[in-house]
Amino acid sequence: MKLHLKLSAIVAIAATSIGLSAHAADAESAWSLGEKNGAEFLYTASPEGPSLTLNCSEKLGVQAVVFLNGNGIDDLNVGSKSRLKTRRVEIDTDTTDPRHDNWIYLRTAKTLVSTKGWQGKRIFNAAVSGSPVSMKIARLGPHQITLPAVNDEFKAFVASCDAI
Repeated sequence: MKLHLKLSAIVAIAATSIGLSAHAADAESAWSLGEKNGAEFLYTASPEGPSLTLNCSEKLGVQAVVFLNGNGIDDLNVGSKSRLKTRRVEIDTDTTDPRHDNWIYLRTAKTLVSTKGWQGKRIFNAAVSGSPVSMKIARLGPHQITLPAVNDEFKAFVASCDAI
């Protein structure tokens, strides 16, 4: 039952995020704003990975989706046969102490989805402060995310997200 609820959450994220506009997919080193079914999200791409999407979630505040291989939401296909795992992830930024917890991991897509409110908030706050994000992922090793500077699209996302 718990796994089914997680799968439903992933499918909802994928459905919400699938409307990435062409300019957002082409943008590198900048925040791009996307929208699907009235829900806005932020996206930043890195061809070598990781890429990142921030979604506004009533339950979690800001939810982070990290694409470890540099792919993006256009490449995320979540079906009923998708293999969901959890991975213990330690997040560290220049302005916070390291903290760890489980994330949902879609093995075939090499994608992590935050499951706790503090996880997305920590990445969001790192973007605001201009701090890089270090992630130590169980069985996958370390990953570094260099977030782009806050821009007008980032500010528009903040203004539209009541959960922030």
